[in-house]
Amino acid sequence: MTVIKVEKLSKKIKDKEILRDISFEINDGECVALIGPNGAGKTTLIDCLLGDKFMSSGQIAIQGFAPTDPRLKQLISVLPQENAVVQSLKVKELLSFFKSLYPDSLSDKEIDDLLRFSDKQKNQLAGKLSGGQKRLFSFVLALIGRPKILFLDEPTVAMDTSTRQHFWEIVNQLKKNGVTIVYSSHYIEEVEHTADRILVLHKGELIRDTTPYAMRGEEQEKHFTVPLTYQEFISTLDQVQEIEIKQNALSFTTKEASQVWKVLQEQGCTIEEIEVRNRTLLDSIFETTQD
Repeated sequence: MTVIKVEKLSKKIKDKEILRDISFEINDGECVALIGPNGAGKTTLIDCLLGDKFMSSGQIAIQGFAPTDPRLKQLISVLPQENAVVQSLKVKELLSFFKSLYPDSLSDKEIDDLLRFSDKQKNQLAGKLSGGQKRLFSFVLALIGRPKILFLDEPTVAMDTSTRQHFWEIVNQLKKNGVTIVYSSHYIEEVEHTADRILVLHKGELIRDTTPYAMRGEEQEKHFTVPLTYQEFISTLDQVQEIEIKQNALSFTTKEASQVWKVLQEQGCTIEEIEVRNRTLLDSIFETTQD
């Protein structure tokens, strides 16, 4: 069943076109990642889906309603990009307050299983939590009302590795429970661990609607790292791209790895001197995002 339907969505701010002619559908229980370079329009798209920004043209329907329809409030929960909590209240006080807002809130045990805070942590001011703890806490607060649809904007920013892995576990459990999830991310591992689909945005346009598995299976480049002594020779090859000097090494990419390796051997390069790894389109997108 279609939960979110977007048709020919465009958004302009002053004279700048932020989103251009975007269309897609998201079905019940899907976990969809929005990826792309900074400035691609990910946050603006989420804002339009939430009704926080009005469209310049196009249509959005969520469960058949406009994004601003009050009937969606009990179905949707949001984790914004800003890592903000109420500084002057204790963790346990905020948990109690959020539980009081919903007729069918998570139980204390369910919250404890998600949050994994000690009694000491729950008794301290929320403002005293670390950045990663605040982010996890905000995420759990977003889940207290048992939402059917989740919007998460860069959800694991400020989390350490173990907290991020715990977040992935929670997301996968939410997927099993049939929750529809839309999130933006800068982490390739996050997308590979959790997303069923990927929507790739670039300069305000939707350029791909695919899956992590499909993108991994597309044409691969090889990323070579060799000693700097081969710089003059490598620069003469037509088969290599993106030549870059890093400390005492030279890195480059190629789609003709066997041919490049053969000519390197002819120049006296040994297997011990080189490092080779695959670079797919998915890798390229995230490398661009990091840049």
